[in-house]
Amino acid sequence: SALIWPIVLLVIFLTYRKQIPALVKGIASRLSKLEFGGVSIELAKAKAFVPDWTGGAFDLRHKATSIQVNDSTAMTFITQLREQGDGDYAELNLGEGKEWLTSRLFIMSIVFARMKGVRCFVFLDSAGGARKHFAFWAAPERLRWALARRFPWLERAYADAYSRVLTQQQAFVVSNRGRLGYQFSQSDPNPSMQLLREFLERIQSEPLPAPLPAESEDWVLIDEVTNSKEHAHWITSADLEEWLGNDAHRSSVPVTELRAKSTIGQIQHVLAMPDKFVAVTSEGGRFEYVVDRDVIVEQVTKLLASQIEERT
Repeated sequence: SALIWPIVLLVIFLTYRKQIPALVKGIASRLSKLEFGGVSIELAKAKAFVPDWTGGAFDLRHKATSIQVNDSTAMTFITQLREQGDGDYAELNLGEGKEWLTSRLFIMSIVFARMKGVRCFVFLDSAGGARKHFAFWAAPERLRWALARRFPWLERAYADAYSRVLTQQQAFVVSNRGRLGYQFSQSDPNPSMQLLREFLERIQSEPLPAPLPAESEDWVLIDEVTNSKEHAHWITSADLEEWLGNDAHRSSVPVTELRAKSTIGQIQHVLAMPDKFVAVTSEGGRFEYVVDRDVIVEQVTKLLASQIEERT
């Protein structure tokens, strides 16, 4: 349907472009709610994947050293990767810039896309003192390449880690989106956890009593007890927005604005947005949820096609 319906829509518009305005007006006048195919703003909500970033000493955002990835404190995260079901998006709160390291954001963009089908990272910050303030969203693959372009050592470390997991751990690619698993246990998350561990080992320094390694501005202290460092940077929403450029999508709509419109008006408002995902926010720009615009587009296209078919 991802390929067929855009083509159908194009053919419809080209063939019936003169009749469509009157047709849509007629449809809108007869419907109080767009319930065809179960579509509405409410039902077009994207499904969230809500990972637990922390577990004792295990903190995927910035604190875990490589050896801790296989520790029992990581079991919550392993369980989440093992659970059935995907998510359309995941929230990442960058706060004021001391919550996430570039290295963790890089590897998570790969692991979540492969393991949980995440298609959208929603970035939040603390702008204006607001909690969970919506900044922008980005596709995982664009996030990965933006960080790889800015910090080339991340891609090198990942390539080395990925090669080792495939050659030394008897892991395989078990899905068309690149999910890793074992030949006889395709849902096992351990290859992905091993990939995370191997990656961290390659970007973390040995505990050293001396000052930070050369190019100290590219290294962050992650464990004061062992004096362990990581080849990374703290990241702010402003930094990431600059690196992403046009791949940082800012489409959003206040929930009060949606509620003030009829269902038809809500649909029209969301369809006028340029991006696939549209964030719905509350007072002060606080993030509430994401609407998948393509769900609405597909259902409207089907309705439009059926109405035209009835008239021809």
